[in-house]
Order: sequence, then C-alpha cells, then structure tokens
Amino acid sequence: MIKTNNIEIITKKDFRETPLSRQKNMYESIALSRQLIDWERAKGFNVWDTEGNKYIDMTAGIFVANAGHANPEIKRAIEKQLDSDMWFSFLYNNKVKADFIDRLLEVSPDHFDKAVLLNSGSEITDIAIKLIKFWAAKNNRKYTISFRGSYHGRTLGSDLLCGDETTTQWSGLEDESIKFIDFPTKNCHFDPSILPDPKDIAAFFLETYQGWGALMYPEEYIRDLYSFARKNGILVCFDEIQAGFYRMGTLYGYMSYNQDMKPDLVCLAKGISSSLPMSALLGTKELIDIDKKAVVGGTHAGNALCCAASLANINFLTNQKFQEDLLEKVPLFEKVFNDLLGSPLIADVNCRGMVTGLIFHDTRTATSVAKRCIQNGVLPVYTGRNSIKFGPPLTISREAIAEAGSIIKMCLEQEKNGL
Repeated sequence: MIKTNNIEIITKKDFRETPLSRQKNMYESIALSRQLIDWERAKGFNVWDTEGNKYIDMTAGIFVANAGHANPEIKRAIEKQLDSDMWFSFLYNNKVKADFIDRLLEVSPDHFDKAVLLNSGSEITDIAIKLIKFWAAKNNRKYTISFRGSYHGRTLGSDLLCGDETTTQWSGLEDESIKFIDFPTKNCHFDPSILPDPKDIAAFFLETYQGWGALMYPEEYIRDLYSFARKNGILVCFDEIQAGFYRMGTLYGYMSYNQDMKPDLVCLAKGISSSLPMSALLGTKELIDIDKKAVVGGTHAGNALCCAASLANINFLTNQKFQEDLLEKVPLFEKVFNDLLGSPLIADVNCRGMVTGLIFHDTRTATSVAKRCIQNGVLPVYTGRNSIKFGPPLTISREAIAEAGSIIKMCLEQEKNGL
C-alpha cells in the first residue's frame, strides 16, 4: 500500500484483463489501443481507478485537461448552459458560440481573422489540408511538406498527412502531392536542397512537436524553415492539437520557438476546452473564405454546450493568477525531467514547458517502466513504442511534480537493477 497527499494505492496492479476491458474488446475495434487501468473519476490532477486507487495524472487525458479535470469554473459553465436549454443549434446562430469565437480571436495573435469550429483534431486537420489544396490549385502549387513520423489524425485527409506507415497503410491510399522529409535531430539544420522547387510548394504542415516522443525542433531549424517559407510565398500550418493552450508554456506552442512567427493556419483541439469535444482552425480571411464550395461546418460543430465549456476554459487559462503560477512551475517541471537523462536506460529526454518525452533504447524497457510508474501511483502516456510521455494538467501542484519525478526516478532504478 502507498499513501501520500497525492497518491493512494490500495491494490497491486497486475495488468490482467478487467471486466471493463473485456467488454471493450468484445464490442469495440481490436485496433483500439489497450489501456492499462480503468478510470472511475478524475478531479484536478488526480485520477481514481475502478479499484479505488488514486494516481497523480501525468497524462491530462493525453493533453486535454490543461485546466485540470472537472475544473469548477468549466463545470459551472456547462451546468449553466445545460439549464438554459440551449445545447446545440446546428447552423443557426447562438450567443455562446459567438462569444467563444470572439474570445478565441481576442487572445490569439492579431493576424488571425477567422475561426472554424469542429469537434475533433482529426476533423480540423482534415479541413486545413483541404483549404491548402484549394489555395494550391488557385496559385499553381503542387506540394505540401510533412514530416516522417508525424501524426495528424484519423480521417482520410489527415491520415494522408501522417508520416508513419503503420498509420497510413491500412487506408490503401497515398497522396502524391504530400512529400515527407525527415524530422530534424537536435543539431540538424534546415536544408532547402532536399525539397522540391520552392515555386511548386504550397505549404509546410508541422506538428508543433512530434507527438509520439514529444520531439522538439531545433530553434534555428524552425526559424530557418519559416524564413524560407515567407521568402517563397509558402503557407505554414502548425498542428497545435497537443501543444496548444500553454502545454509548451506559451498560448500556442509555436510561440515558444519564435514569438514573431505568423503562421497562416493553426489547428487547435484537446486543451481548447479541457473537457468536452471541441476543435478550431485559426486562419486568415484569405484562406478561411477561399471558396464558397469549401464547406467547413458540421452538425455538432460549435455546439453551445462545448462552446460554453471552451469559453470558460480560455478565461481560466488566461487568468493572471494561473499564468503567474504556471510560469513558476515550468522550470521545476523541466528540471525534474531533464535530470532523468543520467539514467543509462534513457537515450534522450525531450522537454519543453509542461510536456516531456522520455526516449528509451527499446520498447520493452519503456513498457516495463510505464507499468512500474502506474503500480507506484503515477499515470504516464503509454505509447506502445520506445517512449513514455508525461504532460499533467497544468494545475498540478509543485509538490505533485516533485513527487511524480521521484517516483519515475525510482522506477528507472528498479528497472535498471531488475527489482
């Protein structure tokens, strides 16, 4: 048994199939990844499983609950909207949707004129690539540049952007207009010579960090790529679905590389609401309104209930008190994880803001360490690869950050020593 202020483990996890996972496997696709525990409830930065164990959540539901699970301000906004009897209105206008879009554009950089609302990250990247293709056709451009190893969603359009063969092969399709280049290593420089003729390139489509291992671009690389794009009239689209809303310490993650960049499109989801399904595409009027045939809506897109949650979330995250608290926690979080690089089990540590990827030498070790973390009360993002990611709700306490770091370090030692 383990009991601290932040953790309570009362049962030993053996990761056998549970009744819930058995039911899931019976009725849902076998392609869905197997999760290692069953959640009962979540509040703040803690998760309780169905056996009564309490964990420090270092996943935020895979980077959704930036404002904390069941955030009281978001909960009140949802309850108020529920009681108003205005839940969704399809294409008809409603005030909370207008208020949310106004607030989203107000806190965002001035060069963004418009926003498109949908329900998921996959949908919003799908719309982004369609708009890029419209623009490319009108401007006699051919190619969109993406990165090998990238992930952009599960719709057909977003799927074709992914630079991971295991993600794209099952569709049986390829898009010859999408060209893939290697993700840069830490000391890599941007090399335009590997690209098609700049006059033929329509856009760069980038994850702000590469999701599977929280791989970060070298700052000089991203600055040079952006400069090359601006010089040659090439669009830049950042997929901020994991990185947005202060996950990397800044409102949008691309700002952590260079505050002066002005991307043409930004894809948002996950932390945009810290709760209910919501996604948004920010862009210029030139792109969002490129053609009347470019239909960008949907039945539940921008529904009042999710807009109310998202509006409350943005107000919470942009509050000065929260901002000051986050500014103090980021250096602690980065130090806790960068200090783990001394372990012989770890090949690399990628950390920026409040997200970290630990890269191991092999998948077996990563899986074993992830299970040890869970058994000791810390929930990681289990990737099924040679990486483990950590990205807690941004409301996590300093004490919990330090405690989680100590437990992860202990698990690495136990794994090294075969205990």
